[in-house]
Amino acid sequence: MLALLPDQRRAAPEERTAPAMSLPVRLQPSRASALGWSPELHVLTLLIGNAALRTRDGALVPRTGPVVAVCAEYDRPIASLDPPALAPHSLARARLQGVPALRLPGGFFRGPLRLVATHRLARAAPKREEAIGRAARFLAELEEAWRRPLGALLEVAWPVYGPEHGGPLLDAVGGSPLPELALR
Repeated sequence: MLALLPDQRRAAPEERTAPAMSLPVRLQPSRASALGWSPELHVLTLLIGNAALRTRDGALVPRTGPVVAVCAEYDRPIASLDPPALAPHSLARARLQGVPALRLPGGFFRGPLRLVATHRLARAAPKREEAIGRAARFLAELEEAWRRPLGALLEVAWPVYGPEHGGPLLDAVGGSPLPELALR
């Protein structure tokens, strides 16, 4: 499972790279700044199992089995992708509390969730590689417990704005505050 993670651009240890594809930014930097957050864009990493990227239009589509996702930096499962929402419990408690299966948007009345290229100025969170390792190990344990393959994990960037003077992050997709997390 760990070997199935896509190979990211090679970088020096001090240079953190972001995933190539991202959830679309709906809250612009000027609005984030007006709301009291920094206009500097950061990205968190989502690892998504049982989903694939449709290359012709960038749509996130389900494969066989339940779609599950984890936010690596927060060490939490994802309860929803559109808009993104963290589950209330950590990965350590996820086996007891449950791992939410996600329903990807799409169908006759609603279009699929389309991923976009990650903004070139977006900065990855510190210790991203360690967080991805923990999340991938959790998903490998989940795969073993379910006795069902999750397939290759898809790395997707979740754009956020950092606090101007301490406090929570601001979700650049849904526009809601997230729990505090150190981005420097």
